[in-house]
Amino acid sequence: MAALDNLPTYDQPSKQRARELALEHAVELLTRRREHCAIVPDDYLDKVWAKVTRNDHDSHYAYAAHKCRSEDRASWRAFRTSVVGQRSPSDLTVAYLAGPEPTNDIEVLMRLGIRPENIWAFESSKNIFEQALSDVVKSRLRGVKLMDVSIEEYFQSTPRRFDIIYLDACGPLPSHDAGTTQALVNVFRHSALTPLGVLISNFSAPDVSKEEVLTNYSTLVASYLYPKAFLDTFDDPEHTYTDGAQAHGFSLGEEPADQFDNAETRSDEEAGYGPSIDFISVVKDRFLDYYGSFITRHIADIASIAAPMSRLSISPLLKYLITDFNEGVARGRRFVEFNEDAFLIPGDDEDEILQDEQARGGSLDSAVAGSSESASIDEQGKSVDSDGDAITDSSFYSILYSLAACGLIGKDFNFVAPTKETQKFCRRWANQLSGSPALKHTAVDSIACFYALRHDSTLWASALKELASFDYAKQMPFLCDVPTEELSFYPAFAQIAYPAHNNIRETRRFRYVAEGKTTMMFLDVLPFDECRYVYDWLSTAWLMSGDWRDQSRQMIFRFALDGIVKNIRWYQDDFLFGCHVVGIDDGYFDPPMYALREVIKVDTPDVD
Repeated sequence: MAALDNLPTYDQPSKQRARELALEHAVELLTRRREHCAIVPDDYLDKVWAKVTRNDHDSHYAYAAHKCRSEDRASWRAFRTSVVGQRSPSDLTVAYLAGPEPTNDIEVLMRLGIRPENIWAFESSKNIFEQALSDVVKSRLRGVKLMDVSIEEYFQSTPRRFDIIYLDACGPLPSHDAGTTQALVNVFRHSALTPLGVLISNFSAPDVSKEEVLTNYSTLVASYLYPKAFLDTFDDPEHTYTDGAQAHGFSLGEEPADQFDNAETRSDEEAGYGPSIDFISVVKDRFLDYYGSFITRHIADIASIAAPMSRLSISPLLKYLITDFNEGVARGRRFVEFNEDAFLIPGDDEDEILQDEQARGGSLDSAVAGSSESASIDEQGKSVDSDGDAITDSSFYSILYSLAACGLIGKDFNFVAPTKETQKFCRRWANQLSGSPALKHTAVDSIACFYALRHDSTLWASALKELASFDYAKQMPFLCDVPTEELSFYPAFAQIAYPAHNNIRETRRFRYVAEGKTTMMFLDVLPFDECRYVYDWLSTAWLMSGDWRDQSRQMIFRFALDGIVKNIRWYQDDFLFGCHVVGIDDGYFDPPMYALREVIKVDTPDVD
């Protein structure tokens, strides 16, 4: 028992307060405030219809309002009600990491109305399980499920889904030893969370007192956030997002002294107003803030892109999206590398171009970067794809761009490769992105294929071919955004891949340092909604074009989809971009933003 006596305790006042705040919010969202947990509210269609109707001076809006049948609006609301359903606390099931003192969480859960029969605690460490078992036995509670397996093994082995999953990790995100990224992916890859559920995650800050650790984590965090169109702010509770790193003029991976090698020989226009600032250094300066932002954004991307695409990559259902996965991977990888041949003017010799550029102090790479768009025609007059789309429009390919910035995919001169040690760190992170057990395809390949499918409809399988050739401009009213095939791809993907979306408005985030400890903890309470009441309103891919031709069903779907699109407006351009039906306003249609991360600090009485 001596070894058990040395195990850590988790009942410090700040830890206990964090536990209570997280679980109280989760239970309330799934029961009393369940309507708020769903991303698209029950009255959303009526609100959109009313706003569209008010724009009757615009013929497109008037047409859309006229075509949207009242019986279809009522039918969608009934369908949504059946999907969202109702729950009481006694209906909810909870899975969490037991640790040595599982009754700390059990007591809070039971106080909130959760039945002990619906509480599942997991502990894979033999020593810690012994103490956990003793803790539960002493409590005399009956019905509690304490398992001596990892929570991930359970997710892989059973079809059970939980309303609340509480991952109170022992390490940072990512962590090679603790496998924290893999744990997150497994929640969504194995559909362990109910279609409307809450994930609670708790990760520690890494020990950035070591320069190598600070560099590794700052490079990954900066590379991940850099391509995003918007970043978090950390001081203004009324406006918690701002323009992305590129809009602020930050570079990525370059020291300021290296920005302009020949600045003294360049004009002011060429050299700019001065050297840009490396975003990695910005992240280092406010590491804890950006690290907290990374945690939330990364989990949202795992749930909506990485995990469902990894699962789909080995599924027979993949054939409904693409016939050749490897072709999709190859296409996706080309998004992070420019095709230099496309920039060579027909008849010009590459060696001569290089000699001319070197005479000006440049290279072939700089010649390619400065070439005109008209150079992408070969000698036979055929179009040559310049590729590199993720470099020029990074927010549309954000995860792919991040992988390239970490040196894990592509070798374009636009990316400054991290050190070998940092690349190793990033590679270990990427290796966990497909979850477990190991898959035939890497997460990098699955992600590359996702972006290829999103941006290149020539790869679409036969089930999607009619959607690729559908005349969106003529068959769909032009409302807030121009209708495109973007309306077809992700819904078709969602029907078979089952992504989940983070409800941004209802997310709460905390940070605290437990009494007697020095490590900052980052606690996220993240409601997730699979939005089946939106995606399943449509027929499957073979029949979806018929839904588009039925103007009323089309309008119902687009009105409802607008709720998802508004939800991700400031945070994810990776899918459903440009699918708004009504414009943004400062009222009902104001897109939500993450609330600032709250600091938990419990005042304890002084002890004489």
